[in-house]
Amino acid sequence: MEDVPHSVEDFGQYYEAIDEWPENCRIDLIGPPAESPLQPDIALALVAGEGRAEDHLSALTYHRNELSHVEGHLQAQIEKAESWAQKRGQIIVNRIAWHERCLEAWFKSTGAKSANLINGKLKNIKGRERIEIIDEDAIPAEYKNETITHAPDKKRILAALRESGEIVEGTEVVRGEDHIKIDTPDDAV
Repeated sequence: MEDVPHSVEDFGQYYEAIDEWPENCRIDLIGPPAESPLQPDIALALVAGEGRAEDHLSALTYHRNELSHVEGHLQAQIEKAESWAQKRGQIIVNRIAWHERCLEAWFKSTGAKSANLINGKLKNIKGRERIEIIDEDAIPAEYKNETITHAPDKKRILAALRESGEIVEGTEVVRGEDHIKIDTPDDAV
């Protein structure tokens, strides 16, 4: 581009070029005013280029306001999209939960340990045994980790339970609930 427009009417023809090749746009200083349509005595009062500077300021204000409008519109659309996704996502989550409950009920009724189907696999995973501390002070010292403060060693207590079958004083055996693991082809990745 060789010339930079100096009046609002001239800007339109340059915007296309600016939009496509912004790096090729040359910046020129705003020069002396062209012939003023104003009366000669008023035109003499204008500082050199003031009218053109006003045109640029007016256009700059317009474009800054337009940018603010675009950004505000974008934010509103983002909030609208997030709200839509949250509502739609909740519907999908409810449907997933329903299908999982149906599959779990069917699978439990079969009594099988696993099922390989065309669209996925179901597998019964036993709940793990874990030690629940109900009275820490009642647990013998041999089943506590040696630290500044004594804490029960659940692994050691569980090992003793499996070895001797006796429940260590101050503990009780709690078995987690069995649960069904459902894999779909995309889960395997």
